[in-house]
Amino acid sequence: MELKNNDLIKGSSGRFGDQLVYRQRNGKTIIARRPVKRNTPPSVIQQELREQFSEAVLYAKAVIANEAKKAIYQGKATPYYSAYLLALTDFRKAPEIRKYDTSAYSGQIGDEISVRAIDNFKVERVMLLIKDSLGETIEEGAAVLSENGVDWIYTATVVNPTLPGTTLFISAADIPGNITTEEVTL
Repeated sequence: MELKNNDLIKGSSGRFGDQLVYRQRNGKTIIARRPVKRNTPPSVIQQELREQFSEAVLYAKAVIANEAKKAIYQGKATPYYSAYLLALTDFRKAPEIRKYDTSAYSGQIGDEISVRAIDNFKVERVMLLIKDSLGETIEEGAAVLSENGVDWIYTATVVNPTLPGTTLFISAADIPGNITTEEVTL
């Protein structure tokens, strides 16, 4: 129920007895029935989400308590998104590997592999592991962020004599430590 031009309840919020609650929404006072707490146990998915949120809250509190980490998030804070909220949402969302380009990789030293990885806040690192068709490691290492700020470039340091069947394992990590992986067979 919405009341208009009622000075008695204008700007009110809270509970009236056990039946009504007053809320403010978009500058209006809303009166509604008091929500009823359910006694059913949470589903497995609900319980997992609650645990993830609890972990995110712990992470965000730790960020705010650490001045160096807080400064990272504070730099992108706005009036609507505090450093705490940015840390909380960053913890909940893993980076995405949007695309990769292996066209410049022919198995020679100096060949490049490009990976586009994004995150809701910041991708911290991108790693590549290259294995031959038998599953033996050829090389592994960190990619370097390119000037465009979204593509990561890995430069080969070892000759790969048998390109067909080569498998790339790409991983992207963000500040909270969320890791996304992708496997690519050439």
